Amino acid sequence: MSEERTGQPQILVVDDETVVVSLVRDALEDDNYAVETCGTAEDALNWLTRKRFDLLITDIRMPGMDGIELVCRGREMLPDLGVIFITGYANLASAKNAIKQGAFDYIMKPFELSEIRQAVRNALVKKSEVAAKSAEQELTRMSDLSQMLFAANDRISLITSSLKFIMMNQHVANGAAVLFNRRENMFTEITIYGATENLTEGPLDPELDAVIGERIEALRHPIVSTCFEDHPLYTPTMPEKGRALMRPPWARQGQPLVHVPITRANTAFGRIVFEPSDSATSLKDSDLKFLAVTASQLATTLENLDLLEETQKAYAGLKELQDETIRLETIATRGLMSAEIGHEMNNFIGVVAGNLSLLDFNIKKGNFNDLQKYTTAMAGTIEKIKKFTANLMDLRPISSEKTTISFDRLLAEVLDYLKPQKRFRDVTVTVSEAVDNVLFDADPTQMQQLLYNFFNNAADATAESSRKEISVCLNVQREEGLFRFSITDTGCGMPPELLHRAFQERFTTKVSGHGFGLVVCKRIIDNHGGRLHVDSTPGQGTTITVDFPLSGHGPLHGQTDAAKTAAEEQVMIPTSCGFRAG
Repeated sequence: MSEERTGQPQILVVDDETVVVSLVRDALEDDNYAVETCGTAEDALNWLTRKRFDLLITDIRMPGMDGIELVCRGREMLPDLGVIFITGYANLASAKNAIKQGAFDYIMKPFELSEIRQAVRNALVKKSEVAAKSAEQELTRMSDLSQMLFAANDRISLITSSLKFIMMNQHVANGAAVLFNRRENMFTEITIYGATENLTEGPLDPELDAVIGERIEALRHPIVSTCFEDHPLYTPTMPEKGRALMRPPWARQGQPLVHVPITRANTAFGRIVFEPSDSATSLKDSDLKFLAVTASQLATTLENLDLLEETQKAYAGLKELQDETIRLETIATRGLMSAEIGHEMNNFIGVVAGNLSLLDFNIKKGNFNDLQKYTTAMAGTIEKIKKFTANLMDLRPISSEKTTISFDRLLAEVLDYLKPQKRFRDVTVTVSEAVDNVLFDADPTQMQQLLYNFFNNAADATAESSRKEISVCLNVQREEGLFRFSITDTGCGMPPELLHRAFQERFTTKVSGHGFGLVVCKRIIDNHGGRLHVDSTPGQGTTITVDFPLSGHGPLHGQTDAAKTAAEEQVMIPTSCGFRAG
């Protein structure tokens, strides 16, 4: 059918009386309508296959096919075709038939030309009103569909809701839907027969699945079939299980069924089938479009569910990997701590052993004046060993569960433990004005690990600096429900292009570094609802600031500006910064 249109309303006039056709044509063309004419219903059908008309004016009684049948067949091609009947043989039956066909007007012969002009004007106005109402109804149906798809949260409820939505809109009582789950090689069938609703699950037949893949192009649009042989998936060798999925259990032999395939690209997700009202063997164009749009929206939603599940699975795998990374970092940290503990204990033991040797030497020489000096030195070293081991006991892993801790106390204990270590001997560590009783809901082991990583990185960053200083600041902002911890070093810093990577991937600038440290730090901060900020300048040093919620307050993740990019939400970095990573 040609879709070429002009700005004029298109009208087709059909009457076996040439005089009537000529008069109507002249009258309507004078009113600027585009008019075509013919003398038989058969010629009119030919016109309707070639051109889209707004209005059909037809006589009722004509040789061959009458006007009523012409309208019925014309509406199959143009469901929105407007109709005006004219007749010289008016009776109650013909009037009823005209009303049944939805005619806009019913004009008796002979008629005045002004009467036909007015009837056409009224019909076109009514047709516009009907079209506007139909468009509004279509939008309402699409809105209902979107709300229904959005509300469904799993495949079964989604396909069931879609089946009921289609049945409601098509005014039918019987329907069925099949959903394919190729990941598990299973199918689910939902059947509705009157008030009875059943759900069946089973293995997906391999032959049927293979045929679906081969004939996917034939499953793009809704179809009507009356038997197995009419269906695009039919093969003579198809097993009974495959045939059962093509026709629902309530379907009778020879009964017309509407099949609505649910496909997208080269994937068939399933199908919906229902018994058409009045056992019709064809559907209106508007119904076909509605079914196609519904199936397309359903397929898109099913595809999005697949993607969502894949994303959730990938995220779960990533979380497991991150948890494993923390575990490995903990093991690596403990190994490093063990080596440094051994090194420090050897230093203490060396001091004690040296003083013992000097003590023994002087006793043998009879030099008793300096004995007090050596015993005092050994006693002082033993006290240091006691303090060192006491700190180790405080730093032992006690639980993987969060508990309320005093962050200021934990910070002091970590510093007492770290300061005697070799990497901190030439580093000046200063703490700003003390803040007491900073209560925080946290995993103590993870917090110790976080502080340990930050201080070690800061000390390593100052290794080549002439000024080796680390300053620590802790302050509380109770009105905002948070406290802020910052650590500043006078180290080498890091350029922006490296800093952006530091907390988002396995990354290190150290020759012997494993690259897990900063990733683990970010992960620990996230686990405790914290917020990270880094300010660094190459050649001058780095400041790391972490905000944590006070005990009893919620996480701070959601308090960042919504306009920030995903990367900025992970680690907020000024444009001029740098940092040395480990």
